[in-house]
Amino acid sequence: MKNILLPTDFSKNSLNAMKYAVSLFKDIPCNFYLLNVFKIHYVTNEEFIVGNNGGLTPSEKELYDISQIGLKNIIEKIKKDANHKFKAISDFNFFIDSVKNTIEKRKIDLIIMGTKGASGVKEIFMGSNTGDVIMKTNCSVLAIPENTIFTEPKEITFPTDFKISYKEEDLDLLIQLAKINNSNLRILHLKNEKKLGEDQVFNRKNLKKLFKSLNISLHTLTNNDFDTAVNCFTQSRGNINMIAILAKHYNFFQRLFFNPKVEELSFHTNIPLLVLHKTK
Repeated sequence: MKNILLPTDFSKNSLNAMKYAVSLFKDIPCNFYLLNVFKIHYVTNEEFIVGNNGGLTPSEKELYDISQIGLKNIIEKIKKDANHKFKAISDFNFFIDSVKNTIEKRKIDLIIMGTKGASGVKEIFMGSNTGDVIMKTNCSVLAIPENTIFTEPKEITFPTDFKISYKEEDLDLLIQLAKINNSNLRILHLKNEKKLGEDQVFNRKNLKKLFKSLNISLHTLTNNDFDTAVNCFTQSRGNINMIAILAKHYNFFQRLFFNPKVEELSFHTNIPLLVLHKTK
């Protein structure tokens, strides 16, 4: 049974991500943990929160009750599947600390959360919470853009330069999702050299072996800019439903979160991004 974490601030984005999660794992046994993190607005000292072991104050208890009611209302509205179980978690904490604690305590396999679309050049595309979860935890994340309407991921793009040595456990979640949805996996080789090195040749062969149970195809683009190349490939095909990438590409994520050129991120406005973490 999958343990899936669904962080929510009760926004339209987070609610849309929940609907996507339930549809994506239709008929698959799952425990869905809905997490709402709250804190008193006047609290700015982390030591106060960490050292507050005497239980919730009356103000905190009031916010906790409001959070629980909100989460239970959402659960009641979600389209039920006999294979799905839901748990409401309200936590008085800092967001990333709460997520880390929940991952460990609930043995979370995947985090699915909504992202905020950019409306101006100064706005961070994915939002700080999504960025923190991807960069500061070791749990895989499926980021759902705010206007995404669920579509079965029949086409998944997997960008790689073949410079990473993959293990089966690194790709297990991606393989499972592809099998569940009978997806076609498009391996996109981002080429920036004339000839592959010995390690790259080995990694390409090994990757094809790891994906042997899937319907795959190999594509090559020559471009030194990672996100531009993925953007071009995605727009040229027009039917990509998901992009999967290993979190080791930190430079790419830094540009993704903070790139001021919003138009260069146009392909992310409606395509979910699956971020896999390499096992240690």
